[in-house]
Parts: sequence; C-alpha cells; structure tokens
Amino acid sequence: MLNWRRNLVLTVLYLIAFFLQYGVLSNLGWGVFCPQLLLFFPVYAGVLRGSLSGLVHGVLCGLLQDLVIGRFVGLNLLVWGLTGFLCGYFTKGLFKENYLIALLSVFLVHAANSLLYALMIGLLSGSFFSMTFISKIILGGALVNCFLAPVIYVPVYRSLLYGVLRPLTKQN
Repeated sequence: MLNWRRNLVLTVLYLIAFFLQYGVLSNLGWGVFCPQLLLFFPVYAGVLRGSLSGLVHGVLCGLLQDLVIGRFVGLNLLVWGLTGFLCGYFTKGLFKENYLIALLSVFLVHAANSLLYALMIGLLSGSFFSMTFISKIILGGALVNCFLAPVIYVPVYRSLLYGVLRPLTKQN
C-alpha cells in the first residue's frame, strides 16, 4: 500500500532542495562553499532506511543533477546511486540516534562522491583533475555540508519515527 502523504512530502522536499540548490544558492557565487542539499537525501535514506533506500534516493538525486548540469548523462546517476547504496551498507549496524553518525556519513559520502565523480570524468573525457583541485572541492563542500548535517538530521529522524515520513505498518 502506498503512503501518498509520505510521497507527496518527499516530492515537495526534493523540489525545494532542488530549486534552492540550483536556483538560489549556486547563483550566490560561493563556489565550493555552496551546500549540496540533494546530498542529504541518499545519505539519510541510507543511514536511516538501509542500502536499497539509499540507492533509490541516490539514483533520483543523480538523475536530477544529470538533467541540470550533466555533461555525461547517467554519470551522476551512477555515482550518486553507488554512494547512497554504500552509505546504507556501511551504516547498517550503527546507532541511528547519534548525530555524529550523520556528520561522518555526510563527510564520507561527499568525499567519496567527489572522488568517484572526478575519477569517472577522467576516465570518460581523458582529462584528470589535480588532487589539489579535488581536495579543495571536498574540503570546501564538506565544511558546509557537515555544518548543515546535524541541523537537518534531527527533523528527518523525528519525522521518520513519529511524523509524516514514517512508513506504513502492515495491518492484519
């Protein structure tokens, strides 16, 4: 049975994050210090719901990014889906109420996502980025995203337990 309220709320949240990231924040001129709001969907889905949910949200976020900024269509889809799956796979046995898990997961997924994307771009186009450039992207984006991670994690976690994002339970 589909939970239409949950799906509607997730769709609205995706649209808000998408328009904030690509319509407002990217035009402010912050460069690498611009937060990646779409990153939180596969990370928190992977941490809180498991690797399959992280994969689905990662593919959806990657598809949205490919539609907007993708030079190679499908590359973000592959990278984000893989990092969402790995986030869910490696955080499967961890204590979910610890906010440090959210912070570390966002940092590691951002780093893995940037490294994997740079490697795939290098393999496809033949021009590799320098490690200095990649480290600036990773550290700049990680600072901003890690600052936002606990702020966003608290309402998402509570909503998954008690609120609108809670999955439907099977009734006998």
